[in-house]
Amino acid sequence: MRVAVVGAGNFGLKHLRALSSLPGVEPVAVPTRPSRLAALERAGIAALPSLAAAARGARPCVIATRTGRHVADGLRAVGLGLHALVEKPLGVDAPSARRLAEAGRRRRRKVFVGCTLRFEPSLLRFRSLLPRLGRLHSVSAECRSYLPDWRRSRPYGGTYSARAAEGGVLRDLIHEIDYAGWLFGWPRAVSGRVLNLGRLGIASDELAELHWLAPKGFPVSVHVDYLTRPTRRGILACGEHGTLEWDALAQTVTLLPGGGKPRVWRDRAPADERLKRQAKAFLRATAGGARGTLATAEDGVRALAICDAARRSSSSGRSERVRLR
Repeated sequence: MRVAVVGAGNFGLKHLRALSSLPGVEPVAVPTRPSRLAALERAGIAALPSLAAAARGARPCVIATRTGRHVADGLRAVGLGLHALVEKPLGVDAPSARRLAEAGRRRRRKVFVGCTLRFEPSLLRFRSLLPRLGRLHSVSAECRSYLPDWRRSRPYGGTYSARAAEGGVLRDLIHEIDYAGWLFGWPRAVSGRVLNLGRLGIASDELAELHWLAPKGFPVSVHVDYLTRPTRRGILACGEHGTLEWDALAQTVTLLPGGGKPRVWRDRAPADERLKRQAKAFLRATAGGARGTLATAEDGVRALAICDAARRSSSSGRSERVRLR
């Protein structure tokens, strides 16, 4: 099976490696810069100059370009009759992402979002243990990291993360919003503070705090930032029978029952294993099988709609409705 991968930067190469590890799969790179073709071929990576050329022998396609191109590249793929797995976020905002989701429905092409944490074994363990808490009364999720440490080979000020139109911590760390909605239910309204504190000298948002009520009535809070060292990432869920904590860095889940001893589960897996599992699920879904935990285009629109509502709330000072239409 040939799978086209649009974009041959850092994420594109990761997808190419993950796909290459699957039996019977032949990935082909479609770089956004024609000058990359020769370098890819010297590295032993099959490459073609255009998606139209790759589409002649492919049905599935991965979009791994910069955020500002996701919708346009996804629309091109769907227009060529390809199913698409689009790197997160699906677009720069919900209205643009909705165009891609609707195009997929019209053309009967499947569109998914690359939210790889849904394939993290320790997070899946956390999900399976949640019922032990009984009724939940609060959830907090966080991803605190330091942008200059992300890509040490490149000045962070020149990356898309630093640009207000397509970067910012809400888009870059939309994983937290996606898994909060996936695990606890999608909200109807959001309160938020989205801030640029001037610490990094970038135009995009550096820190965001979001709050909402889950469909079952308990509060959910999400904190993401580009400013914190050392990195922290995880979830704390509190319920009537105790607490459950996911530590994404240690890949552990800790259950603290109300009246018993703590239990700890460790499910170690390298990051590239998540990509492989996601790739398998994507190819299975495009062949007519179950999608498993893949994030759908509709999930991608929901997550971006939450981000949009948080930005409006930060400006208005009041809770804002999550606009899906």
